[in-house]
Amino acid sequence: MRRFNRTPHYTGPDDPEIGEVRGMLQLDETVIIETIGGADNDYEAAGFLKAGQIISGESHRRYARPGGPFHIEGIEPDDWVAIEILEMEVGPYGFYRNGGPNWGNWRCLAPVRDGLVHFPPDFVVPARPMIGVVQLESWAPNAIDHGGNMDFNAIQPGSTVHIRAQKPGGGLYLGDVHARMGDGELTGAGVEIDAAITLRVSRSPGFPCSSPVVETTTVVESTEEWLTSARAAEWGEALKAAWLEMVALLIDRYDTTYEYANMIVGTIGDARPGYATGYRGGYVTVQIAVTKELRRTGEPYVP
Repeated sequence: MRRFNRTPHYTGPDDPEIGEVRGMLQLDETVIIETIGGADNDYEAAGFLKAGQIISGESHRRYARPGGPFHIEGIEPDDWVAIEILEMEVGPYGFYRNGGPNWGNWRCLAPVRDGLVHFPPDFVVPARPMIGVVQLESWAPNAIDHGGNMDFNAIQPGSTVHIRAQKPGGGLYLGDVHARMGDGELTGAGVEIDAAITLRVSRSPGFPCSSPVVETTTVVESTEEWLTSARAAEWGEALKAAWLEMVALLIDRYDTTYEYANMIVGTIGDARPGYATGYRGGYVTVQIAVTKELRRTGEPYVP
């Protein structure tokens, strides 16, 4: 099986490697593609970094270069492409952003060990790897018809993403992997992380749709959850209200502080619409869900 190693750090807008074809893919071929996340498993200091440690956005500034583009032989404009996600392996450290309901500015570290994501002071939650960016090259990069930074938790191992090609060879990109991310990516980050993605690209039968179609074979949500709710005139108002209700719940149920509870909600909380047609009734309802698999170990993470 061919493996495409991740590219080096992004060095700036004039980086000559941006846009260069990283490889040629055969239809129905299974490959492994490495992607860069918000964290770098090459940090020499990673061995002693602790959960929640703040990483300076200036001294460790790096961007996630999407894994691509990859040219898919035999694909022409208007062909549909099926990208089947078979397996995902994530790195040992990820980044998340503090703060909320408004975004914070700190980049904080989250170790990932034995299938668990570690948060301060002693929280752990099972990893739920997903891919934020799956796309083909487009003539209109800001549209969703080619995929892009969709950030759907449904794009995970066991899922297939169908996208209509706009250019010869398709031009496949993927990246922005998260070890865990709440639906809605409430702080704009989740736990961003390096990854190795095993996938198969094939010709899709196509759909009467202008935007990507995702097929899933796995359950995205947890089987047991806490859910808080809110109602307001606008989605943003209801979201913040439900968020704060969940913060209060976690403080009570997990005997923790506002800071830690707020960080948990912003990073792994799932935002779900209830009554969403506010234009008809003058209001919307929202729920925030947090898995009951979240637990405290009683001891801080030790590298």
